[in-house]
Amino acid sequence: MGQKNKGGAKGGGDVAALPTPSVKFNPKDMTDPFELLDMCVAALHDKLASPATREAAMASLVGALEGVVPLDETTDGRCLVIFAIRGASIKKAGTSSAPAATREARLAYRAVDLLAFTLRKGGATEIMDESFPMLSRALQVQASQNEEPMLIAAFDCLAAVTFAGALGTEEAERPLKAIWGVIFPEDFYSSLFSSSSSSLRSPKISTKTSPLVVAATVSAWTFLVTTVTDSQRKADRAAWNATIASLASLLEADDRAVRMATGEALAVCVELNLTQHLPRKDMEALQARVSDLAAEAGGKGAVKTLLPEQKDLFRQIAAFMERGERPKKSVRTSSDRRESIKVSTWAKLVQLNFLSRFLGNGFLSHIKGNKLFKESFTIGADDRKMLSIAKKKVESKTRQKSMKMNREMAWETKNIFLLPQGRAPDSTKPEQMLQLGWH
Repeated sequence: MGQKNKGGAKGGGDVAALPTPSVKFNPKDMTDPFELLDMCVAALHDKLASPATREAAMASLVGALEGVVPLDETTDGRCLVIFAIRGASIKKAGTSSAPAATREARLAYRAVDLLAFTLRKGGATEIMDESFPMLSRALQVQASQNEEPMLIAAFDCLAAVTFAGALGTEEAERPLKAIWGVIFPEDFYSSLFSSSSSSLRSPKISTKTSPLVVAATVSAWTFLVTTVTDSQRKADRAAWNATIASLASLLEADDRAVRMATGEALAVCVELNLTQHLPRKDMEALQARVSDLAAEAGGKGAVKTLLPEQKDLFRQIAAFMERGERPKKSVRTSSDRRESIKVSTWAKLVQLNFLSRFLGNGFLSHIKGNKLFKESFTIGADDRKMLSIAKKKVESKTRQKSMKMNREMAWETKNIFLLPQGRAPDSTKPEQMLQLGWH
């Protein structure tokens, strides 16, 4: 925890005026995860480091966070430094077309998510607040430039950070609208639904948006919908009706992956009673389309290998909409098969699928060692509560003051790294570190 600063001077001085020696980066030498984090940060600060070294350092940092390194933001300044560097890397990619900068930024997006997942004391809320402006701008810019890999990385980042920082609160609304705005116009919520007509209307998707991006958008949006509160679900009937209208239109898409992502989204909306105010004829039309996709012989969709998966998925959705049958899935979490996660709601199934895809090799480590996921999923028993973690998450604001005080006391001794952009924040104001690199 008190490693020497291998990158040069300590963070309290004028770092930009000091010479910066090249850092030897060899992560294989490190067995302690905290020392590995220190080495990665030092390499990312090294002005003489090659693009390949920077990318390797970012990849190693992500790998360490995938292993659930427990960072306590009230006593350890590492999380603030790592967060600041991530923002600087993402901004750098916005001004550079170099492939190395783009790959570094994609890894940086992932590192931000993992950092939010692993903070112990609720600091993910602050990370979400500080990163949202840049992430929402990135979605708009990358969508206009049709940069698929970066756009999908930004989707995942915003969705995961919101899951960690806003679950059970009212803060998921902005990210939901930002993600949806990539496909539909910004005024879609207000213009799509007309009070003079109760029928579903078909919104127009941007011609620049590829099917891959549409499917990723819907998946990220659905993941966030599982976090909305009761008051949000009951707030605006017209807006939710408009949302269902857009999803219904996507069931007609040529791309099979888009239709499958949309089917899951609609199943979640039905489960959360977001469709309860739709006209009966619209629900009947929706059920008829679901039944058609469950029995499709071939039809639309270039990827024929997805046809069996599509039919199976829509059979489950049809059974749920017609008879109330809920999905069931079990994921083994131990080598001896004695422990597993069992889910039996669409909301939890979507969360489980999104997190297992996003975390990849780090999924089991987080499920077993991450408090956030332990609260969200029950290991060894069926999940019977739709959003149990939401009740446990409404604890943030009253303890943020004490968190800030503790962090201020620890900050000066823990700030051992060179800082992005060659400057250091006021040691008595750690909130400046959260902003550094992101604004």
